[in-house]
Amino acid sequence: MAAVQQNLSKMISAQLRNKANEFLSSRKHANNLADILQLFETETDNYTPVLLTVELLFTELLKRGDLVQEIIPLKPVDHSPEAEYKRWLNECYEAALTRTLECICRGKTNSRLQALVTACKLMQAEGKYPLEPTTGYYFPTVRLKNIFTVLLDSETSMSAPIARFQEFSDYKDVQQYGLKVLSALALRKSPSSIFMQNYLELLDKLLASEISLDIKAKKKRDEEKEDKLLCSTENKPKFPYNASICRRYANRCWSCACQWPLCEEPKSHRRALLLLVERLMPLLQKPHLTTDMLCDSLDAGGPISMLALQGVLDLVRLHNIDYPDIYDRLYALFEPEMFATRYKKRLIHLADIFLSSTHLPEALVAAFAKRLSRLALLASPEDAESLLHLVGNLLSRHPALKRMICCDDSPAIMSNDPYIMEESCATRSRALGSSLWEARALRRHWAAGVGAAAARVLAGGHAPASLAPPTDMMFDAELKKRFKTIEVNFIRPQGMSMGSGERLLEYWELMA
Repeated sequence: MAAVQQNLSKMISAQLRNKANEFLSSRKHANNLADILQLFETETDNYTPVLLTVELLFTELLKRGDLVQEIIPLKPVDHSPEAEYKRWLNECYEAALTRTLECICRGKTNSRLQALVTACKLMQAEGKYPLEPTTGYYFPTVRLKNIFTVLLDSETSMSAPIARFQEFSDYKDVQQYGLKVLSALALRKSPSSIFMQNYLELLDKLLASEISLDIKAKKKRDEEKEDKLLCSTENKPKFPYNASICRRYANRCWSCACQWPLCEEPKSHRRALLLLVERLMPLLQKPHLTTDMLCDSLDAGGPISMLALQGVLDLVRLHNIDYPDIYDRLYALFEPEMFATRYKKRLIHLADIFLSSTHLPEALVAAFAKRLSRLALLASPEDAESLLHLVGNLLSRHPALKRMICCDDSPAIMSNDPYIMEESCATRSRALGSSLWEARALRRHWAAGVGAAAARVLAGGHAPASLAPPTDMMFDAELKKRFKTIEVNFIRPQGMSMGSGERLLEYWELMA
């Protein structure tokens, strides 16, 4: 059934392409354009062939200049056949754009993504070949506003189209004008939860491309390569990209979003925190205004607290914000439930940064080392290895804690352990009177990585280990470990001739 539908789609695409070529080659086939636009009304599911045809048609018309209308003040309206034909083409162009934007919200997922791409490609073509004569750089802001309005005002989540929009948000002109348009669309007092979710995702995609505020670094980057522009042409002046303007609009977007009830739903709460700690913190002009939100989120518990921890760390280190009992809050985050969240690697990395000072009290550091060791008994091999590496880092920074290293893991030591796991205050957990028998037990773990990490703890953690979150390079490195060579033939070739037993040798002969 799927193959039949695919063949039918190819037939429709070929027919539409022929109609489009006929229309572009001669005006006597002008009705073909009306027939193509009529398919938006008859089709109910798969709009991809129509969208591709519309994109081809109007991109070519914009290149030719067939849609350009020169408006001269105080001159009567021209009713010549040529002027009427151009007006009709412009009406068809506006109708096609309207139908394309409607397709973003309906139909199959592939059709919705293609509708977004078609709308952006037509915006790009109109920026390069404007509908009115211009001398400077031109960007069709109205078209971008219409696209954003459809993405934000939808009754369902637009995660898939917004994720596809990142293909265009990497362009500097789209980033600058997009932040400007988005800041104007955010002036709402009580938006729906779907609107807030779409808005935060769209703002995240616009900020995915780095906004450099360092003038020297920007000049160096400009010398190395030019900025990617969506609507650039060789004949027009270069787009005046300004990082300060982007920063100002990003602050305005966040200021509007802070007036909404972002923390009422966990999904929008997590999205807002991710956007804040990963994208917005370096751009905010007054980052201390986020203190209340981050501190309340840190007290919420669960994944939300793990995300807020990074923002609190930035406030403490860079902006001199004092958070009382920050180490007790960090200590309380290390619970068995942390292994069920996707932010556990981030938590371990941030805990390593928080505990990097050598001036922390020994009782506090000992409590963390004991709690991490106890959790390593319950964790998966990968998580247990990370926790033990963090314990090793703590022992290397605080040599006095080496007295906690246990030489035996007998039942007597385990039963007489004075450590109180249920205590929420780190300094009252009586960890200094305990020992790290958990590391001794994990020394005989079946996973080699866990055993090696436990041996490092028992050796006193000589060299600090890096606990940064994993990157994409780790996958490539693992592939190189596992696959030295890739065999493409089960018979080793001997020169240029084919292998023995090859049936083709009976009918063909290879000539040098």
